[in-house]
Amino acid sequence: MTKPILNGPILTLQNVTLPRGPVADLSVEFHPGTHLVVGPNGVGKTSLLNSIAGTLKPKSGAILMNGQSIAAGSTDVLLSPNAPPPIPWIRAGLLLEFIASLYPATRKDSQYQKQVVEQLGIAEFLNTNMGALSAGTAKKMLLAAAFVAAPPIMLFDEPTNEIDAKSVSVIMSLMTEASTDKILVITTHQPSTFTSLTPTILRLG
Repeated sequence: MTKPILNGPILTLQNVTLPRGPVADLSVEFHPGTHLVVGPNGVGKTSLLNSIAGTLKPKSGAILMNGQSIAAGSTDVLLSPNAPPPIPWIRAGLLLEFIASLYPATRKDSQYQKQVVEQLGIAEFLNTNMGALSAGTAKKMLLAAAFVAAPPIMLFDEPTNEIDAKSVSVIMSLMTEASTDKILVITTHQPSTFTSLTPTILRLG
């Protein structure tokens, strides 16, 4: 199990029932580290992440960070989705910058951003519209934005889907670094991919 970090964030779900799906009366506490959410399709994995992010209101229960309710749009939480938002006309680099700009208190510096972009092999696509990118490259752009924004709670919905093996290795390294003082909650159908992160596992359904 992940050991709590002194003064680190604590994410608490108290008797949470999602508005759709079978998840009901879910109570769990997350400390800094990596936490996988697994279960069959349709069980509510993505809905759970959206509820933590504040974009989907639970039917009942409470979602708290350090004892306080997490409001929609909170800069304490970022959700990296399984698919890019429906804005194909926006330049990839502009989207990355916009997402990072929403987290001024925690965002990494320009040198770190450059390093992440280069490691993920997406530097050449910064001036390309999102709609012209492959699914894997678009996802890597959103993942890069998440690591640059670096809020206390980082949510990833199937982050390794459609990602090449070399980039998966980079993502594991970035997650290892982030998990030292941040809470990473990851939905996945392939938990073995994350073994090196020594995660806890929450099974739904």
